[in-house]
Amino acid sequence: MKKVGDLMKDMGFREDAPQSLKEAFIKNLIKAATGAEVQTPSEKNAERTKKWMDAQLSFDFGPDGKPPKKVG
Repeated sequence: MKKVGDLMKDMGFREDAPQSLKEAFIKNLIKAATGAEVQTPSEKNAERTKKWMDAQLSFDFGPDGKPPKKVG
């Protein structure tokens, strides 16, 4: 059985092709062969980054941009 890299080379893919192109090819190949939807490493990374960004703390300093005054 051939490795994926060998298949891509046989089909004329350049080794310096963008990673997203390679991932899209493999994703489409898997879907055509099995019908399964897979998530590429780039998609997983983007999802992980989005979750991280959504979890960041945010501070509401009010309309004037200043923190609230201390009471007491």
